[in-house]
Amino acid sequence: MKTKPAYALLITMFLVILFGIFSFSIVQNNTFSTNLNNLKYLHLQSKIYMDNIVLFIKNSTPEEISNFELNDNRFETKIIKNTDENNITKYHISIQTIDDTPVRLNQSIIKP
Repeated sequence: MKTKPAYALLITMFLVILFGIFSFSIVQNNTFSTNLNNLKYLHLQSKIYMDNIVLFIKNSTPEEISNFELNDNRFETKIIKNTDENNITKYHISIQTIDDTPVRLNQSIIKP
């Protein structure tokens, strides 16, 4: 009769450990999902900015392009202008996040 409390204690410890592992797994998955949603949002936002900048470059003068600034403190934008010997202008556009999230888009556009 003295072994019954030992089995009860063993089963209780096993269940506490089992539920602890499951709860840790659930919290870890929720954290990962939140981070993934944040990265999706930032990538989508940078893609929207990239599309708008491409349209801006196609419809603007070189002076307007050189004065372009993005009014969002989460992203850094670089527009580099290259002109070759045939007077074809190529713009290299780079958008990346300012903080440590790894979101970066690059695109080149040719404007005759």
